[in-house]
Amino acid sequence: MDGARNLRSEASEITTVIASMVPVNGAGWEEKRRFTSEVTALLAARYGRWACGRDWAVGEGGGGGVVTSWCCTSHSVGEPEVTAANVVASLLEWRDWLEELADRFELLAPPDGTDAEDRGWHLERAASRLVTVVVDRTSAECGWYGSATRC
Repeated sequence: MDGARNLRSEASEITTVIASMVPVNGAGWEEKRRFTSEVTALLAARYGRWACGRDWAVGEGGGGGVVTSWCCTSHSVGEPEVTAANVVASLLEWRDWLEELADRFELLAPPDGTDAEDRGWHLERAASRLVTVVVDRTSAECGWYGSATRC
């Protein structure tokens, strides 16, 4: 959880760095996509691999993810300060989701020493609860099932 703690304390600094990377107004799709890739590489190098999902947004444009602070490259890259703030917000939102999932997995795990039959019951219960939370968080929009299969 150090990555998230570091990000929260460095939010202003990293927002400034990201704002300096935003392509000029009117940039084409390729430049915006390159920016998104470079930002992801920067965040992953700085905070860890967990940062790689921060642009996995709700809806078709975002791939059916859980992030609402980011839409897609074409809609989310614009004014440097706003874009940078949205990158940081999406990263924090993504980290909160990962921590929530980790807590859920811990709560839903079968107790040590559970026999095969009881283990199956725990797994069925876990699957139904995880799918339910994914459907809720993705609003069951396009591609929501990708989030469920990754859980």
